[in-house]
Amino acid sequence: MNLAVVILAAGVGKRMKSDIPKVLHTALGRPMLSYVLDAVDNLSPKRVVVVVGHGAEEVKKVSDPKKITYVTQSKQLGTGHAANCANSALKSFKGNILILNGDFPLITSNSLKKFIRDHAKKNADLSILTALVDDAYGYGRIKRDKNGDVIGIVEQKDATREERFIDEINSGTYCVKSSFLWNALGKINSRNKQSEYYLTDIVELAHKNSLKVNGVIVSDSDEVMGVNDRVELSYVEDVLKWRVNESLMRSGVTMIDPENTYISPEVKIGRDTTIYPGTHIYGKTQIGSKCVIGPSTWVEDSRFGNGVTVKSSCYITNASIKNNVSIGPFAHIRPEAEILDGAKIGNFVEIKKSKIGRGSKVSHLSYIGDTVMGKDVNIGAGTITCNYDGINKHKTVIEDNVFIGSDTMLVAPIKVGKGATTGAGSTISKDVPQGSLAIGRARQTVIKDWKRKPKDNKGK
Repeated sequence: MNLAVVILAAGVGKRMKSDIPKVLHTALGRPMLSYVLDAVDNLSPKRVVVVVGHGAEEVKKVSDPKKITYVTQSKQLGTGHAANCANSALKSFKGNILILNGDFPLITSNSLKKFIRDHAKKNADLSILTALVDDAYGYGRIKRDKNGDVIGIVEQKDATREERFIDEINSGTYCVKSSFLWNALGKINSRNKQSEYYLTDIVELAHKNSLKVNGVIVSDSDEVMGVNDRVELSYVEDVLKWRVNESLMRSGVTMIDPENTYISPEVKIGRDTTIYPGTHIYGKTQIGSKCVIGPSTWVEDSRFGNGVTVKSSCYITNASIKNNVSIGPFAHIRPEAEILDGAKIGNFVEIKKSKIGRGSKVSHLSYIGDTVMGKDVNIGAGTITCNYDGINKHKTVIEDNVFIGSDTMLVAPIKVGKGATTGAGSTISKDVPQGSLAIGRARQTVIKDWKRKPKDNKGK
């Protein structure tokens, strides 16, 4: 089928009570619009047009501009007006146009494919994706005649008492022949209680012109749930969370408490990995097999090898963690950190833009930044690479088999040669040759028979 897609993403979302455009509110760490774009991408459309308005520049950052054409709805005059804004981008397109909302994060490509196939099979001029719900409040109701044919849609505020009892709702998703769509949008008006141009009015126009109007009921009504406030957003995130977690568990991942585990759909996790409660894994993270993650750990846009252990309360972003690495508890692994095979990063350790060599250990209370560290290095507790002079960042190089004593300050730029040792409590500001011992601390002085002055208790 020759298919184009129009996604309506211009709304303010007043009920969200937010300065953020509605479609950019996130579920599992991703904007709602991203889910819709993913579902649409799987349809292989010829063109994708996104109608933007409120926060347009921010909305545009969500997707690849090479794949998307953006058009602007400068005034919020209703869904019909929003759809008509895409006319300029699709004027020359001949075929079927799928129209859907950008705040439908639960919609799946499978349901959209079935919807489009049904539209084509019945040679409909206009098809509407509908749903049967227990509570239809707030939704447009589908009006059918005695033969079951769709004859119109009535919005909640315009519905009569009888019409409000209809349990079939309009999802806001349409598939329309382009030859009919633009002509129909030019004929609708704003004579309603909202003084808006309703996209739904094209259904009545099609019926009056004896065109084929097809109503397709989606199998899972959750898929067409629009998000209007933060309560609905929370519900949507729960549905998405279960979809992701169920898929991962069926693929061989263990989750101790899936209800309290949050993982983005694009995350990949290998077999026999265990995820503990309170863990959030987002972005394009990839985790290998036989890893143990959490509890209460945050991982984002990072790559893990096999056999990695991340203990409680760690925060890891944009990092590369190789095989059989141990991290935490309470560790912070910052962007551009690379932890090689068998390394150990312990409690209250921060690693930033550094390479930690194979089998090296940074076990306690240390900061390692802008550092290249060799293999089998031991970093004592309280060590700091002093990489920032107030203006520029400087590099520290620690070669293989170095032993850094506790509470050492390494003032960059500096190089500690292979097999060298630093004494505990040292401030090292010059390069340390291979195999040498560097001590940079004041000589200890002992004063015998020292007596402390008595406490001054005056005024107490």
